Amino acid sequence: MRGWCPRCDAVREAEGACPECQAPLVGLDERPPAPAAAAERREAASEVAGEAEQPARNRLRVALAVAAAVLIALAFVAGRSTGGTAAPAAAPAGTTTTTAPPVGELQRQLGWRSRTAGGVSVEAVSISRGPVDAGNGIASGTDNTGLLTLKVDGLQPGRRLLAVGGLRLVDAGGGVFAEPDTFQFDGAQAVPVQFTPRADRYVIGLGPTPAVDTLDSIEVGSLLLSAAASGGGRVELPTAGAWPARPPARAVEPTAGAVTVPVSRAGGGSDRLPLRIAGAFVGAGRVVVVLSLQQGQGPRDSDAVAVAADLRAGGRLVCSRLNALAPRGTQVSPMLVIDCPARPAPSLTLDLRAGIQAVQLGGELAH
Repeated sequence: MRGWCPRCDAVREAEGACPECQAPLVGLDERPPAPAAAAERREAASEVAGEAEQPARNRLRVALAVAAAVLIALAFVAGRSTGGTAAPAAAPAGTTTTTAPPVGELQRQLGWRSRTAGGVSVEAVSISRGPVDAGNGIASGTDNTGLLTLKVDGLQPGRRLLAVGGLRLVDAGGGVFAEPDTFQFDGAQAVPVQFTPRADRYVIGLGPTPAVDTLDSIEVGSLLLSAAASGGGRVELPTAGAWPARPPARAVEPTAGAVTVPVSRAGGGSDRLPLRIAGAFVGAGRVVVVLSLQQGQGPRDSDAVAVAADLRAGGRLVCSRLNALAPRGTQVSPMLVIDCPARPAPSLTLDLRAGIQAVQLGGELAH
């Protein structure tokens, strides 16, 4: 069995513990699949204070830190021509020429806004149609692949949109414009969103779509948000002393070996998420904390739980991460890896909050 050592930042041919440093290994078969495992290419400026770095290097530990519920930044290709019909090039008889689609068929600005509920509203900013760039974490699609960009207003700092429930896109004839894939969130089917470098912007992959001018309206049932910042769990990390300049990192002992995080449920109920701190390491300009579900315990059923983590040095926010956690035997990893860039500090705190909150909109977005 192969596993990744968060302390050595290396893949080992072993099971359970690293043969070099005895740190717990993260199994490579526990990585969450797409779309939940799309890694953020860049950190939103509002989520990082004082640590400017291009995250999500093409490294195994970053891929492990990303999860379902939550999920991914991407860029997309919009227009590919300036409109009109492409001039045919000189060609031998019998050669077929192609024409570029008009710009109106590739991208459309919407600006459709919902009502405000619970202080939160959503705007359909634009819709585009074209090939998806595989280099941004999403499998390359066809020229018919649609992308919907949303803007969410009214969220508290550190909170994110995770998914949209009751999403229905209607064409000009009253039929279905597109049918995006759904995912199980806290017992309900919803369409997951992908993060962008802007904290208030999100993208939804729509799958095959017709010309964007045929979209007539968008129905939105609810917005599934990450849990509120208050009332979570906390891990204290005494990190005084020298930080190695390069791997292997130095192991640090947290003040407690376990933490219980309250879980907010979409239906208004609550649950508890007992986590074991499998390891914590500092060095090479980073902090890595590995948490896992305590054996035989965890979220009810097999639903993935969105877990948001804020790493702080004193009162200063170092970084924020959003991951998903689920029991073994599901498609989401039972281990949680928090990997943040950080400067040496005498102590750090990791604030954890879990679950989702549903904001019921029950409205239509249209021009």
